[in-house]
Amino acid sequence: MIKFFRKIRQKTLTENKFGKYLTYAIGEIILVVIGILIAVGINSMYNASQNETKIKAILTQVQQDLITDILDAKRIYNTYIEKDSLFQKIMNDSITFEMYKKNPYPLPITGNYVSFSNKKGGYDRFMNNLENLPEKYNCLLPYFNTLYVEMQNDIDDYNTYIKNTAMIDGSEDLKTNPKIADYIAGRYPEEAMEYFFKDSFLKNKSIKYINDLKNISYAANDYRIESIELYKKIDSLLGKTPIAYKEPLAILPEKDIISSFLGDYKDQAKALGATLSLSMESEKVVLKSSKNPDTKLYWHKDDYYFIKGNGPIFKLYKNKQGQHIIEVSFRGTNTKFIKTKDI
Repeated sequence: MIKFFRKIRQKTLTENKFGKYLTYAIGEIILVVIGILIAVGINSMYNASQNETKIKAILTQVQQDLITDILDAKRIYNTYIEKDSLFQKIMNDSITFEMYKKNPYPLPITGNYVSFSNKKGGYDRFMNNLENLPEKYNCLLPYFNTLYVEMQNDIDDYNTYIKNTAMIDGSEDLKTNPKIADYIAGRYPEEAMEYFFKDSFLKNKSIKYINDLKNISYAANDYRIESIELYKKIDSLLGKTPIAYKEPLAILPEKDIISSFLGDYKDQAKALGATLSLSMESEKVVLKSSKNPDTKLYWHKDDYYFIKGNGPIFKLYKNKQGQHIIEVSFRGTNTKFIKTKDI
């Protein structure tokens, strides 16, 4: 096409037709410009396609990191549930020395250091590609800020607190009891067991440890909730629409499991004079209390539930009589609520 215009220009020049020459020259320039614009457009489309592919791969990595973090948060809460059960027995003096001798390891609960460490590989890659980020993914930035910046401060603090509690208490025992080495070696001399069992500071150490463990557990659970929300948001942006999310992304129990627990409850011991009500509202399990504001229950696993923020351990189960029970454990206390219709 350009050669065609060039021949016409040459012909018009030889025939002294300058007006036509100028017209064809301008036409040739326009064609060149159009060609450049088309090439630039094609290149831009190619780059956009490449960026889209790259960001999708990064977001897939983010989702993999989130799954790892969610599983780790569940691990920490499992530890908290186990330690809280033992903590209640310590505070209520319900462990005998004979019971302890049969299973001596769990009693000094302060020696178990757990920490929550989130994965940031996908997040770091995402933040390093903000210049090439397609506009539709900008909505993820507030989620990332909440998860990896705002919540990170609490996680770092609580990890430090429980580390100090576990490590300092353990090192003090090494300095005060010469039999600790035998205990750690698995020989369990009675003097060493007696030291732990009769430790006058056992309750003090335990309440400090369980408080630190509670804090990191609930920080991890809050992180878990936000991680699930981010995972689902990424799914929607990537065009994935699963019918229902299963473990470990499920925060609601199966409806046929929770349905029989819905209803009103009374304090079994009538010590608190409180009443509870459990309901399903907009695909949420809502706990209403006569003493506290309404709150959403999140399913952990099996019979166990938790709430967002710093709160009790909730257990929903049926007792031997087939009665529906909501058991609330917090700070060494355990309160059971029985379904009104089962009384």
